[in-house]
Amino acid sequence: MSDEINFLDLITLSRITPDLVVEKFGSKINSSYFDAANILGTLRIKGLIGFSADFPGQNAITVTDVGKALMKEAEDRSKGPFDQIDFAILLQMKSGKRSYVDIGNAVNLRPKDLAMHLYKLGKQQYAVEEIRNGLVEVMLTEKGLNQANAGMPKPQPLPGQTVQTMQAQQPQQQTKQPQQMKQSQAMAQAQSSMPMQGQNGATPPAPDNGSSGELEKALGAGKAKAGKTKIIAVVVVIIIIVFIVLYVKHII
Repeated sequence: MSDEINFLDLITLSRITPDLVVEKFGSKINSSYFDAANILGTLRIKGLIGFSADFPGQNAITVTDVGKALMKEAEDRSKGPFDQIDFAILLQMKSGKRSYVDIGNAVNLRPKDLAMHLYKLGKQQYAVEEIRNGLVEVMLTEKGLNQANAGMPKPQPLPGQTVQTMQAQQPQQQTKQPQQMKQSQAMAQAQSSMPMQGQNGATPPAPDNGSSGELEKALGAGKAKAGKTKIIAVVVVIIIIVFIVLYVKHII
């Protein structure tokens, strides 16, 4: 039976006060006596209220334990944070839907869950309800319209909850890097630490300030020795040529 509870049941039940009687319920919900009687009859069938049947006197309305439990549940849930379902309902209201039946069909919620969310939106001043002629409509407030235009709000820490606690409660996939990203970073670090290779694929030795001077001296000494060897070779060639020329002249 609780699944058959709808927003009209919840909002009219919230209008019942301890001193309310059947004969004055119509004015309480801005409806005719006939419409009010139909609503009261529905609430009684669902076990939410009871009333006396004194005639010709006035008949008092009493809320049953089931009705009180329903109102307590609605009050508790109305203190919860604004969530995705609330935002989806605001978007439907922004698009022009005012009937809870149309909104429920659009967001595909069972009537009781929709009633709880609409009640919460009213308590948190995102929406207001209006009962007229036995029907209830919901409309956005300025706060609700601004929220529908702004999108989902950022999560706010609950009383006594720190930012570090909220971050710790986030899913691990949001706080840890993917495995592939870690591998890519490790490969990049390994490549950056490797020495550069020459064109022939050989890895040049790391520069050493202490040995660079000795290398330059060795290269200089090699060049000097090569120069001396070249001079000696030229001198030998000249001597040979002179010897050949003198030998030819002696023969002639």
